Amino acid sequence: MTYQWDFAPVFANADLLVGGLLNTLRLTALALAFGLALGLLLALSRLSVRRWLSWPAGFVIEVFRTTPPLVQLFWFFFALPMLIGVEMTPFIAAVVTFSIQSSAFFAEVFRAGIQSIERGQWEGAMAIGMSRSQALNRIVLPQAVTRMIPAFMERAIELM
Repeated sequence: MTYQWDFAPVFANADLLVGGLLNTLRLTALALAFGLALGLLLALSRLSVRRWLSWPAGFVIEVFRTTPPLVQLFWFFFALPMLIGVEMTPFIAAVVTFSIQSSAFFAEVFRAGIQSIERGQWEGAMAIGMSRSQALNRIVLPQAVTRMIPAFMERAIELM
């Protein structure tokens, strides 16, 4: 038995396939951008010594990491508009869903990366007169980001 490959339907619908690819790339880029920014905020909140800041961040991270993305997508597209009275397009619902879900994963990557930097780096920065935020921005995050790149790439590929 021989099989004859027929790519005519693929070529006939090439414009739809290209449109789908561009939509996927746009969704991925937006979700990554918003997810990284929100993830850093969640990670810093989770690392905070203030319980009123760290507990809600931990709750958000755990909820969005443990619920399936399809459930979240249905929630943001169908349930949330009924609760707040604002209609969302499917694309906006997908961006919101994947941004928040990615931020939960990125928050754990940021937290682990920041905690992986030796305590002496923090102490050295404080010894030369840097504030905690200066030490984080100038000393700790640049070192931590290099350790986080593999996890970031994994999440970006998974998101796409």
